[in-house]
Amino acid sequence: MIQLNFMNHTKFLFYSIIVILFISCQSEYDKVVKQQIALGKNYTNLIFELKTGQTQKKFFIDCWELNKKKLINQGPGNKFVRHVLDSVSPIYKPDDNMELLFFGIFDDNKILSGLKMRISFLGWDPTIKELQKEYLLIEGMKMMEYIYPGNSFFKLNKEINGSPIMTKVDGNRLITAYVFDNRFVQLTIEDLNIKLK
Repeated sequence: MIQLNFMNHTKFLFYSIIVILFISCQSEYDKVVKQQIALGKNYTNLIFELKTGQTQKKFFIDCWELNKKKLINQGPGNKFVRHVLDSVSPIYKPDDNMELLFFGIFDDNKILSGLKMRISFLGWDPTIKELQKEYLLIEGMKMMEYIYPGNSFFKLNKEINGSPIMTKVDGNRLITAYVFDNRFVQLTIEDLNIKLK
C-alpha cells in the first residue's frame, strides 16, 4: 500500500514537471493567443465598416462605394486601395499626414479574413529624420491602438528585413506591425479563428 502511494505520488510529480516544462517552453505569443481566444471575444470590424466574414464581392462593392464618397482611391500598381490619413480622415488623424494602403486577405472560399496595410508619411524624404521607418513603426502601432483599443503591442522573437515584429492580440483579432522597407511599415489584421483553423 505504501509502495503504491509512493508510485502514484512519483507519477503525479513526473507529470506535473512535464506540464510545467511544456508551459514554460511556450512563447509569450502562444500564451497570449491562448488566453485571448479563451475569452471568447469575437471582433469583426476592420476599417470603413469592412468586416471579417464578408465575401470578396462585398469587399469590392464596399470599396466602390467608398471611392464614390472620395474616401479612397486606387493605390499604386492597382494592388492596394489608398486613403490619406490627415486632419479630416474618419479613421485616424496623425500629427504628420500619412498614406494608408490596404487590401483584403481572403481565404480559399473568398471570405475576408483580415487586411494587409502599409503606411508611409506623405512627403517622405530619406534625409528627414522624423519621417524615417523607426518613427513610422511607432506611429503605426499608435494608430492601431487608437483604432482597435485593448491590449498593447509586444515584441516577438522574430524579425522581418531586420525589423522586429510587433504584435497585439485582442480576442480573435491579431495585429502585426513591422518595417517593410525604408518608406513603408506593414500592418496586418487577421482573424485568429480563421488563421488557426
